Amino acid sequence: MFEFNFEVNESDSSDAESPFKKPKIVERPKSDLPKKKEKIDWYQAEDIKPTKDLLQNLDIYELNANELTIGDIELRHLIAGFLLEDIKKHNDLDTQDLRKSEESHSDLIAGVYEGGAKIWECTNDLLIYLSKNFEKSDWKEKLVLDLGCGSGLLGIYAFKCGAKVDFQDYNKDVLEKITMPNVLLNFEDTLNDDEKMELLQKCHFYAGDWSYFAELTNNLEKYDIILSSETIYNIENQQKLLETFRKRLKRDGRVLVAGKSHYFGVGGGLEQFIDYVKSENVFETNYLWNADENLKRGIIELKLQ
Repeated sequence: MFEFNFEVNESDSSDAESPFKKPKIVERPKSDLPKKKEKIDWYQAEDIKPTKDLLQNLDIYELNANELTIGDIELRHLIAGFLLEDIKKHNDLDTQDLRKSEESHSDLIAGVYEGGAKIWECTNDLLIYLSKNFEKSDWKEKLVLDLGCGSGLLGIYAFKCGAKVDFQDYNKDVLEKITMPNVLLNFEDTLNDDEKMELLQKCHFYAGDWSYFAELTNNLEKYDIILSSETIYNIENQQKLLETFRKRLKRDGRVLVAGKSHYFGVGGGLEQFIDYVKSENVFETNYLWNADENLKRGIIELKLQ
């Protein structure tokens, strides 16, 4: 059974000008309700700059990488086991959120860690959908955002198809220890170190909460395509997710969201999210794909009305 093991808390980063209302939460009997916790201090947004220190570990990354073939695109990414062992070995401050997750045996810790070290099922669904339904010409010169990127595979796929890509994840250490190395692993071997760093620095890597990210990037160019997988699980965060889509998407842009029909323990799910989006009358929704298995999964497209 797919289950997130944390309790939902109210966000403290509401936007008074937002057209979105908080999604309704179905009340449970009082005996089933979790104890109220203190308000979460969500991380502020940062633009994280890649450094040449990444190149010093490139040989190690190469030896500890998996390959994934999507259509005619080869993707490479760090093996999760290697990553966790490396974090335990070095025990430095830069990986404190990842360490907390590992020590608590939790995929999610509200306000601290949001599952970025794991490649979730719906990421593969969206990758396969993109390979079958997008031509490489569809990506050329497009500005793409991989929102809630984790491993960064969606953004890396778009990059290898010719797009310019930015990556966003809640945790800074996920970006530095997972996303950036994965992007680096997917550059052509024929490039020298300076050329690889030049390409890496053309991408932007943003850490922090979505509402702060939207504020930080408010005056920058908006995105043609936003890709997001497994980001709808927490009902309390759906308002700021939609607000981020609205603020950062071009007028004629599109958002592709992949998710499960239900996330046990937190109440969110694809059908619930679609109903919420429709009720706000800001985006048009289009169901692109679904898998009718034990736990249903799907992909939807959002466009501004």
